[in-house]
Amino acid sequence: MLKKISIIAQLSVAVIFASCGAKEETVKDYQETTDTLSSEVRTDMSLIRAGIPSPILLSKQISKAGYSYNKGILNPSSKSGGYSTKFQAAANLGVYGADFGYVAGYGQSQDVLEYVAQVAKLAKTVGVESAFNEEFGKEVTKFIGKEDTLMDVIDEAYGKAERNLKSNDRVAVTALIIAGGWVEGLYMACEVIAGKPRDTKTNNAYRSVYDQVFAYQYVIDLLTQYKKDADCAKMLEELKPLAPIMQGASGNPKLGPNELAQIKAAVAPVRSKITG
Repeated sequence: MLKKISIIAQLSVAVIFASCGAKEETVKDYQETTDTLSSEVRTDMSLIRAGIPSPILLSKQISKAGYSYNKGILNPSSKSGGYSTKFQAAANLGVYGADFGYVAGYGQSQDVLEYVAQVAKLAKTVGVESAFNEEFGKEVTKFIGKEDTLMDVIDEAYGKAERNLKSNDRVAVTALIIAGGWVEGLYMACEVIAGKPRDTKTNNAYRSVYDQVFAYQYVIDLLTQYKKDADCAKMLEELKPLAPIMQGASGNPKLGPNELAQIKAAVAPVRSKITG
């Protein structure tokens, strides 16, 4: 059965990536442009970025903790066609990255195909299709059924996308992708975990949520560096109301169900504004 699904997946992904005009190529760590960021600025940004955990890592801990799969908590893939502005496309490329990691972590083959299609479309819109090219599509289909490896493939593709946006004109897109992924990862985790006890089996999942909460200030710092960009300034304003709850929770690594419920209540309206 898995072999049959894999064959269907290969055919489907081939169509997806062909329609996006992707070419097989080797993706550089970052693309040289006429306005490539100076090494000092890249270093500063990398230090901030290092403090923001990938939502893919969060999804790994959730799936390993034994929580049931719930597609209903994700941003519906059908919305992607409406994300036409830079803010919408970039932020929701981050959102769909977190969702993509979640469905991959649970080995949901059909949902993997569904979300890879939307990621490919939005990647083309924001100019990072080289990180999600035909080779990426082949890797996705190759590792359907091997959850950990597939999640690593997705995480690496997003890393390549970020590295290929390190120029003055495009770095704002990177910040928006990261912020969108952070919001969705935290929202999704709270939806899954809130109300369920923290015990030996779920402790790592709770800890990963805390790491995301602690990263709030790094996300703010990243957006603040590029607040001259109107879209980064907009995202910054959307996230600032979260400060009281995030700052309070960041001092409590032993977060429990009650704290997660409060975080979820604060993050949900922000996520709704981003996803539309």
